[in-house]
Amino acid sequence: MFLKKKGIITLLVVLLVATQVIGVFANDSFVTLRFGSRGSEVVRLQQSLKDKGYFRSNTTGYYGEITQNAVISFQRDNRLTVDGIAGRQTQTALYASPTTTTSQASATTVLKFGSRGNDVVRLQQALKDRGYFQGNTTGYYGELTQRAVINFQRDNKLVVDGIAGRQTQTALYSQTATAVSRGTTTARNFSSDDLYWLSRIINAEASGEPYQGQVAVGNVVLNRVSSKDFPNSVYGVIFEYYKNIPQFSPVAEGTIHNTPSPSSVRAAEEALRGSRPVGDATYFFNPDKAVGTWIVRNKTYVTRIGGHVFYR
Repeated sequence: MFLKKKGIITLLVVLLVATQVIGVFANDSFVTLRFGSRGSEVVRLQQSLKDKGYFRSNTTGYYGEITQNAVISFQRDNRLTVDGIAGRQTQTALYASPTTTTSQASATTVLKFGSRGNDVVRLQQALKDRGYFQGNTTGYYGELTQRAVINFQRDNKLVVDGIAGRQTQTALYSQTATAVSRGTTTARNFSSDDLYWLSRIINAEASGEPYQGQVAVGNVVLNRVSSKDFPNSVYGVIFEYYKNIPQFSPVAEGTIHNTPSPSSVRAAEEALRGSRPVGDATYFFNPDKAVGTWIVRNKTYVTRIGGHVFYR
């Protein structure tokens, strides 16, 4: 009888321990969240980002552009993989109590397009002192301020996203940041961030196109970067909006954030090395999917590669 009781007690202890272990794994479970996700897990993500100063909107439970940009800023500040996707690594860092790399803890307010206030005035003045900002200090983070930040980030080898987070502000307010004379022209040096975004727009726009057509899309994006009529960074060109409409449909559809194929990466690298299969073309479209009336009427036809026609 004693042995039976002892066996029962041992079994109960084993079951109790197993239940606790299972509970630990259950509590550690997570759902990968990305653009388009919805639900209570997104609400929790948004609230945590909001608590740490990265998310400045209402918690809606929808993982849209604002949430994605907040995740990107958090990932960048915490030296995580910057992909805008809240997976295990990002959520673990976000929900961990010791995390201190936030705008609140470091007394740095993340500033981006649409921000207002004294922090923006200070940012504009610092950019102006270093030759990047040519307008008046208005306290409004508009297109001029965003372009100035992009130029500063590029010249100082920072992540080029047009957002003045902790990393950008730390570099800007330091005594060693690069200053420029905006009246001069220097050779453009493309960064790993340029490759990151260029390969993604090529993949999103031309994944089914011949390799030369993929390089051609990269050629068009880089031509825009060099043109005075468009933003002067790869990121700025890809995420440019006109009348609240993104210039590249993958931005609206979210496919810009898909992992690029190896051929897309090679095509981006070739374009960045100077390959120009479509010369100075700055526009392209697929006539089987879009009419392109304005382009046809106002621009000059260059050539056709695969399903895309190119204009300048």
